[in-house]
Amino acid sequence: MDSKKLSLHHFVKYPENQSANSNFPTILALHGRGSHEQDLIGLAPYFTQSLLWISPRGPFELGFNSYEWFQITQIGKPDPTKLANSLRTIDHFMEEIVENYPVDNNKLFLFGFSQGSIVSISYALTRPQRVAGVMAQSGYLPHESGLQVDEAGVKNKPFILTHGIQDPMLPVDWARRTRDTLQKLETHLEYHEFKMGHAISEESLRTISTWMDKQLQ
Repeated sequence: MDSKKLSLHHFVKYPENQSANSNFPTILALHGRGSHEQDLIGLAPYFTQSLLWISPRGPFELGFNSYEWFQITQIGKPDPTKLANSLRTIDHFMEEIVENYPVDNNKLFLFGFSQGSIVSISYALTRPQRVAGVMAQSGYLPHESGLQVDEAGVKNKPFILTHGIQDPMLPVDWARRTRDTLQKLETHLEYHEFKMGHAISEESLRTISTWMDKQLQ
């Protein structure tokens, strides 16, 4: 998992079978609030081993080995300026990884959990040309954050959303509202609810992995 010094501290997991001068379909994994760069990359064994994984650390420290992508002012309503800054941070990091790693720029996917999902969905809606698709778990679209959605660019963009019907932190109604918005925007959406809390389960993970396999066909 050797990584280069870029604007965000990060971990990298290379595909099992590497070949010289090849670029790989890539997952950029954005952890949830209070987690770190080693979290989601640990899920790589559940996916096809032809993927390059890059997992950065959020820029704001909460405590020991605990980080976030933007600072919370009100749960459910991210501050528009703070969210916009986080999207610019990800955009810059995107440019860096394409320049420094063997990333297939046409197969660069976002994979987020919780706050990482908020950032992933928001990023894809405002900069759809930069990503091939989004896997968002236990997150939502912050409708009141003034996002400038590229409606033409996001049409038919692949998304998969998973959410726990027993989520005590981010209610499933927020995910359902996000589902409805993405459907109105005519994205290529797959939406699933699972009997779980604020989590990723083996069942939801299998569902996401199957979706990812379809995107690579």
